[in-house]
Amino acid sequence: MARRTSSGWMTAGMASRGSRLLSAAVAIVIGVAFLALSLATITTAQRGMEDAVGAGLRDADLVVTGQDGYPVEASTYDEIADLPGVTGVSGEAGVSAETTSREWVYGTTVPASGVTLLEGTMPDATGQVLVNPDLAEGLAVGDDLTLVPSTDDPDAQPDPVTFTVAGLADFGEMNVLSYGPGFAAGDATLRSLDPQLGYDAVMLDLADGADASSVGEQVAGLWPDAVVQTGPEAAAERVAGLTGQTNVLAAILLGFGAVALATAAIVIANTFTITLAQRTGELALLRAVGATVGQVRRQVILEAVLLGVVASAAGVGLGLLGSWGLLALAGRLDLGIPMASGIAVTPLVVAVPLLVGIVVTVLASLWPAVRATRVSPLAALRPVGPVGEGRRVGWVRLGTAVALVGLGTALMAYAATQRDILAGVVGGLVSFVGVLVAAVVVVPAAVRALGLAARLAGAPGRLAVDNAVRNPGRAASTSAALLVGVTLITMTSIGAASAERTALGEIDSAYAVDFMVQSNGQYLEPDTSDGAVDGSSDDSSSQEGPVTDVVTDPLGPGVEPGLAAADGVQTARAVDTAYLSVDESLGATATLGLDPARDGDVVRSPVLADLVPGTVGMGNAMQSITGVEAGDVVPVHGPGGTADLRVVELAVGYDLAVNAADLARLGGDTLAPGAVLVRLADDADVGEAMAAISEVADADGLSVSGAAAERAMVTRVLDVLVLVTTALLGVAVVIAVVGIANTLSLSVVERHREHALLRGLGLTRGQMRRMLLTEGVLLAVVSAGLGLLLGVGYAVLGIQTLLPPDTAVQLAVPWTTVGLIVGVALVAGAAASVLPARRAARVSPAQGLAAA
Repeated sequence: MARRTSSGWMTAGMASRGSRLLSAAVAIVIGVAFLALSLATITTAQRGMEDAVGAGLRDADLVVTGQDGYPVEASTYDEIADLPGVTGVSGEAGVSAETTSREWVYGTTVPASGVTLLEGTMPDATGQVLVNPDLAEGLAVGDDLTLVPSTDDPDAQPDPVTFTVAGLADFGEMNVLSYGPGFAAGDATLRSLDPQLGYDAVMLDLADGADASSVGEQVAGLWPDAVVQTGPEAAAERVAGLTGQTNVLAAILLGFGAVALATAAIVIANTFTITLAQRTGELALLRAVGATVGQVRRQVILEAVLLGVVASAAGVGLGLLGSWGLLALAGRLDLGIPMASGIAVTPLVVAVPLLVGIVVTVLASLWPAVRATRVSPLAALRPVGPVGEGRRVGWVRLGTAVALVGLGTALMAYAATQRDILAGVVGGLVSFVGVLVAAVVVVPAAVRALGLAARLAGAPGRLAVDNAVRNPGRAASTSAALLVGVTLITMTSIGAASAERTALGEIDSAYAVDFMVQSNGQYLEPDTSDGAVDGSSDDSSSQEGPVTDVVTDPLGPGVEPGLAAADGVQTARAVDTAYLSVDESLGATATLGLDPARDGDVVRSPVLADLVPGTVGMGNAMQSITGVEAGDVVPVHGPGGTADLRVVELAVGYDLAVNAADLARLGGDTLAPGAVLVRLADDADVGEAMAAISEVADADGLSVSGAAAERAMVTRVLDVLVLVTTALLGVAVVIAVVGIANTLSLSVVERHREHALLRGLGLTRGQMRRMLLTEGVLLAVVSAGLGLLLGVGYAVLGIQTLLPPDTAVQLAVPWTTVGLIVGVALVAGAAASVLPARRAARVSPAQGLAAA
């Protein structure tokens, strides 16, 4: 009987409190929708980018790569294919070739995704190729394409190879084949151009029941330098590689999910707590008519469960709908990255927001439920006074706040040094909870300091300051939602800008110039009458038989001006080169002479400043090949002599770089302008620029290399990430405005009697509106200021956590965005006070006093 009575109370009570519960329901729906939208959108973006750059990897059972990017040799590829348990092998590889008209062409294996067939069919037999539009000029499906394999030996004359054009395709902006003439073909076709083909990755399909770990051990036995991963692991690493190894997507997914959870918890808890606090008299009346403590407590919790289930389900639906809208918008904008065909509705995307909404709603109701059961039945007969009058903040609360902030900061510092993302997220949440606990002290104090000017504006300003500081808990609750929003926006804006700068900095470190056009050098047979080469070091005299040396083949006089005039080129500069040696097994290596004072406008890497006399610049690949590290001192041999040079990390492909003064001494008589460094304009179309540069290079038989295409792809990825996060930030602004408006609206109801007394004492409706407007703006300014400080701190520690151990933080602060944050906060505070102010202004003195 008692259980049926409690159920009846709950049903009737929820029906009679529709407007109050609607406020709590709105907070739950928005909070859960934000979480669902974040999870669905980022998961969908992750899947889309994996489809674009790692689909072939993700679907493989195992993926084999080499350490430090070293390619898998063709012989190793064949041995892996013969291993027991391996049923299929495919590889990712690239070759360079020239057409009969000396046009440079790049070829790769057929991409697993992102290919749009424009004409013909996909290549399905040896000797068939799929060409891109740049290479297809003058060709039709079924025509022959004759290519000459590239070689470093200018005296060699490789036999041309003829292929059949099977089709014409667009490879998408995330593929290197979209930047200049190119083709795709099968493994056997590529090997006909390069029998020693090296593979960037080898994908393995295993037989049913085959043990992946056992196969991986066999691969390692064949090749000790092999890196064996599962397909999803390799695909995730490929995506991370396109963002400077910062794993931005996973971090955004974790960060937005955690912040969305915290935002939902704050708004739901604030709303539910205030709503239940206003029902103290009602709950006491139930006690007075015979309800037990257990019945009242169960009623409150059952209301929370029912409200949480319904509102959370609506929030999940709204979040998925919003994610679908963002996906549709991304398709219309043609971002250049193939997005997933539909939103990623995974169990994680649906279950987590639903459970969070229910659990947080129930947890938010527990403390009010406990308070409700402590209400004496006689309290129902007492007049209802203002709820939550100002109370002295306890030392326990302050101590708890300090402990939480300290613990969270320590966890974030640990995460930043150990690169532990989970610890960083937990630390951020713990420290932010500590900030919210301390907000009852910080917010009123800040409002009181800012309110000095507001008090000069007359009675509305003085009352606004007094209202904001009289009840610290209410002030903290009102500012919490906007504080979360501003912190999130600041943190993400700085984090995204810093991630982009860091990722591009990593590319600059891997290849310091956009493009480099250079000659291949001349192989000269030395005069063996005295065993030495003119201009060479005397060390060659001790070698038996003829010695072949390489000297720079000088560039033609029209190369530098032609490149400078090419479309999209900002700067082109010819530099001297010579062939020096740092490892006898490698022989002579092309070496550039750079001057930090002169070449800073064409070399992107800041390490150029370290290339002082007495140093040699090497990239990671060259360091790995030669077995040296940055800081080591190595002997460098050249025709003009030998010098011990200190290694610095400056990468110009597989070439070396030394200071121009050192090159003049070591290069001797072989010194000549053999390369042109090219830097593109920031708004250049990389594909068109590459075509124009290749045209100039092909005319003189020069080779072209550089990282401009890779840089363009990384920039494209980061632009998409910024677009996705910006859309989520828009939701954060909405939830902040609704949260502060919701809390202000409930506080208006809470202060109904107070407002009636103010009207009775002569406060006009306009003054009432100005009072609440001033109060909202003051709380917004305080929230914005605290959010900016917290956002900067979290961004600094967060980006440090995401970076690989050997990567230095490159912090970037988008000041325009920061300024907009403050402006949006002011507008949000003002907008959030409009409806509550109208409601308060409509209260007549007599009506308000009667209701009280």
